[in-house]
Amino acid sequence: MTKQLNRPASRFLRLFVIALLIALVLVLLPAPGIHSYAEIVTLPIDETGGVPPYDWGYEGDSGYKDPSISVSMERGRFEGSNWIAVKIQLQNATQLRTLKAGPYGSTQEAQGATMAKRVKSVLAIGGDFFVYHQYGYIVRQQNFYRNKLTGEHDVLIIDDKGDLQVIIRPKSADMKAFEQENKERIINAFTFGPALVKDGQMLTDMPLGRSELVRAQRIALCQTGPLSYLVVYSEGPNDPDSSGLTILEFAQLVSSFPDVVTAYNLDGGSSATIVFQGQKINGPLSQRSRSIGDIIYFASAYVGEQEPGE
Repeated sequence: MTKQLNRPASRFLRLFVIALLIALVLVLLPAPGIHSYAEIVTLPIDETGGVPPYDWGYEGDSGYKDPSISVSMERGRFEGSNWIAVKIQLQNATQLRTLKAGPYGSTQEAQGATMAKRVKSVLAIGGDFFVYHQYGYIVRQQNFYRNKLTGEHDVLIIDDKGDLQVIIRPKSADMKAFEQENKERIINAFTFGPALVKDGQMLTDMPLGRSELVRAQRIALCQTGPLSYLVVYSEGPNDPDSSGLTILEFAQLVSSFPDVVTAYNLDGGSSATIVFQGQKINGPLSQRSRSIGDIIYFASAYVGEQEPGE
């Protein structure tokens, strides 16, 4: 008789415990309209830009970090010139992007900061200023614009994995052959150069014209690992306390940083541009309003309502 009485009581107790656990789970789950939502998204291959950077992501005036991107800067001195190095780590290849100042075929220019703001970049640098050249192999956000090469300029390819590849002084036929196996993987391509580092080795066999031998402001885009990049900038003779670097000296500086696998020289002089927190942070003040034809930029891809961990 006692067992029969205990059986219903035991069943009731189990049901009560289950109901209590369900209620606890429902209380802990956010309400549908106010739930915390966060993810790292894949950005479209177009010119729409990235996710706006978050105020909480900035680390003073020398860094930024959210779950999709980290940026950190350091400064130093080499061969009588000051330099800035910016390390960037991304979570997916679509965060490395480009923007033209205007439609292809025009000579439209814009300040780097204006273009960077338009696409909500975390960090932006100048590109190859292709709008003022009639030559080159030019691709922007998977739009193929030009293949007019004479074998005088190195080409930089950025592929769908975010990897940098330099092709040394190709001709148009060489790029046509390269396209046959790789066209669907090419996202961006630049023609300026020269290449400074290939397969982890500094390059010294490069054409040395006047622009390479003169001491000037210089800037390079480098890759140090999967989705890991380095921007290196050196000041020029118009900056206080800097004499500028020749291209070989700049190659030495770039190759001195750890883990540089690939490095490519971009448009320098007064066009050399680094934009961070909405403004150009390099070069003499007299040159900070300089307009350029295109930018390479790094964007956030984190969609969230608050700082992670809060």
